[in-house]
Amino acid sequence: MNIFSWIKKLILSVFSPKDFSDIVHAENRQILKKAFIFSIGFGALVLLYILIFAKENVEGIQIFYYSYYVVMGLIGLCLCYLKSGKYTPVIFGLLEFAFIFLLYIQRKNFTEAIIFFLGFVLALEMLLNLNPIDFSIGMVLYELLVVLFQCTGVIHLEKPEDSVLFWNLSLVNVIIIYLSFWKRKITLRNFMIEKNIEAEKQKSEELLLNILPKSIMEELRTNGRVEPVSFDSVSVLFCEIKNFEELSSLLKPQELVNELNELYSSFDEIVEESGCLRIKTFGEIYMASCGLPEVDALHAERCIKCGKAFLEFAGKRNKSSGIKIEVGVGISSGSVIAGIVGIKKYIYDIFGDTVNTAFRMKTLSKAGQLKISPDTFKLVEGKFDFDCQDPVEVKGKGLMETYNLK
Repeated sequence: MNIFSWIKKLILSVFSPKDFSDIVHAENRQILKKAFIFSIGFGALVLLYILIFAKENVEGIQIFYYSYYVVMGLIGLCLCYLKSGKYTPVIFGLLEFAFIFLLYIQRKNFTEAIIFFLGFVLALEMLLNLNPIDFSIGMVLYELLVVLFQCTGVIHLEKPEDSVLFWNLSLVNVIIIYLSFWKRKITLRNFMIEKNIEAEKQKSEELLLNILPKSIMEELRTNGRVEPVSFDSVSVLFCEIKNFEELSSLLKPQELVNELNELYSSFDEIVEESGCLRIKTFGEIYMASCGLPEVDALHAERCIKCGKAFLEFAGKRNKSSGIKIEVGVGISSGSVIAGIVGIKKYIYDIFGDTVNTAFRMKTLSKAGQLKISPDTFKLVEGKFDFDCQDPVEVKGKGLMETYNLK
């Protein structure tokens, strides 16, 4: 590995994405809260035992030692609840230094104290995945403070070899700092892998949502299949481009597809705003429904508003476009059966007499006209202005009255 590659990895390990740092800090606070609560409880219980059962035999260092658990736990818990983020472990580590080196070392062997501290900082880094720069600065500061206290006589080395041991343990500090960068790099790499997987998963779900309703997608993902469901009261809408044959002969294939894409994309927005559900498109026909998979008592009204918006959009578009698209809408209401069709290419489709009747209404409607069946009219009577038409022959239904929206 060349020096430039190493520097690049070093920079990446430090300047990590904000969401990564936020997640690390939040996880650190949760880990530390549990550790601090345990520290407070442990120290308080031991102190209570000492004061009740062993008060006469206890030494001052023991009182200090277990009081330290309580005090550090309380300070750490306050830092966590203040959401101090990355600085919680750093501040806590400096306070640990004060306790261990300014007090504990006066009672214990220097070597024992320094090993205790190094063990603490290594555990802290491995557990919390601290920012390597913050952690390294803290460790260098610790080394400088120890040297300063040696020079000023605060720390007295009892044996000549203690000095050699100190510099050897300084080398251990360098290793610990290296481990902090190494762990950060591994953790960040795993985070980015998980983030990319989550992003791809989100893309897949968004693509599925363009094909399937959310509740159906969840059922398919959970059970691996979707059971057909019967709905007693829904409305079905068909919108047909009445001059499609004329457009096909006038436009090039790519131009025709572009026009259809523009029109159907706008229809998709209208359907969503109306609270309806796009079922599918086939050629010059756009199919939508309302009242499934979630039941909606206002399904007929929503479908009529949606169909009306289709006609209004087409009319406004034709005023500013050189290519005129004439559409007609048909709606019927009643029961349908809905389910997933296909094994490899899923489509959520609906079937039944209501679908057939809505299709006939579409066929009978003229350009710029919205026609509904008697079943739909019963559900919206008085809410919209309709003209009743003379009975006409409807394929498979016989003579039937139809209603045109004024």
